Parts: sequence; C-alpha cells; structure tokens
Amino acid sequence: QRMITYIEKLKEKDVDVFAVGIGTMDGAKEFSELTGFPSSMLYVDSDADSYKTLGFAPGFGRRGIDQPSKWWNSDPVLSTTEEWSPYAKLLLMCAGIGSPGTLQEVFRGYLGDRDAPEISKRFPKVLPEAMTNLFGVLGEGYQRPFELATVRLVNMGNILTRWDKLTPEDKQLILQRGGALVVEDGKVLYSHKDEGILGYADVDKLMEIALDSQQKADAVSSSM
Repeated sequence: QRMITYIEKLKEKDVDVFAVGIGTMDGAKEFSELTGFPSSMLYVDSDADSYKTLGFAPGFGRRGIDQPSKWWNSDPVLSTTEEWSPYAKLLLMCAGIGSPGTLQEVFRGYLGDRDAPEISKRFPKVLPEAMTNLFGVLGEGYQRPFELATVRLVNMGNILTRWDKLTPEDKQLILQRGGALVVEDGKVLYSHKDEGILGYADVDKLMEIALDSQQKADAVSSSM
C-alpha cells in the first residue's frame, strides 16, 4: 500500500519494481485487486525459497538458513514447538513473543506518532474520506491516535475474509518474515529484513535511495 504512491514516479525514472509473495497465483491476483498493486510487478514463491536464500527471518519456532541464532528458533524451542499449530505460533508473535518490535508498533498505532505524517498521505484511499476527516478533530500534520490502528484493522478484515486465498498452502509459511532490497548492477544499496510482525521497511527511505541512485545514473549517462 505504501509503495503504490511511488509507482508512477519510479516508472518515470525507469526503476524496476517487483514484489515476491508467498502463496499462489490466485492469491496474487486477489492481492492486486484488493490493494491496487500492479499484477505485472507481482511474483509468486509458493515455498518461500527466495525468502530463505535471502536470509529473511523464519518466524517463531522455525529454522532459518544462515541466520543468527535467536532464542525463539533455538534447538530447545524448535523441539518443544515442533508439533504446534502455526496459528498458535502466530498468536505468540502477535503478542510480541519471538517478534521484536511488534508491541511497540501496536502501541504506536493506537497512541499516534508526532514524527510521522498523516495516514491519508501515506495510505491514500485505504480509509473512507469521512473517517479520515473524523481524525481531524485530533489535529493535523501528524499521525493521530488510532489512525494507523484503524488502517491495520481494515487490512486485517480484508485478509481474514480472504484467508484461504491469500495465504500459502503450507500454513507454516504464514510465520515467515520478509524484507526489502534496492539493487543496482548487482550491488545491494539498501537492505531491510523484518524481524517481527509489523516490522516493515521504511518505504520513504527505500524510495529515496532508489530514486537518488537512478538520478545519479542518469547524470552519468547524460555527461557521456
């Protein structure tokens, strides 16, 4: 949703964008229709092999590849939770267990953030205009209390009502965390790996690096 606001600008600068999701082709189509993210930029990795190769966090009670050892994916925890349902593990992660930063983000969604812009500027059209105006009674120019939490609630409702279609067939993969990269000529300019639920990349920073890199490349090309 945050990326959508930058898509046209990235196209204008010839920056290639693609997202890799864990799931099915039907799920990718549903995601595209739901969020407005272009389906031409969506790829599906049903087994999360690319996530594992890039070293993204596996989530609570799952073993990663070449990952720093954390207590929540240590051998004792892995053996204890081996037979647990992935939904039980997911609930623990939602409570911040084996999911660093999650509770802080939950509280930020409810309490607001004076250092963040209004939600309507970051997630346009996610909330009805009437609801966006309602938050105006709490002031303007910052992320108001309950504003981000409301966006997350809307998203959660959309996901839960489409759960079977949007989630991978292997439900253990609902625990898998993701990440974001900016790559130029094989060189990684920016890398973020989600450690926990709601631990997403700073999209504004990611876009700034991507666009700045392309501007520099254009300047070099025009000087030759």
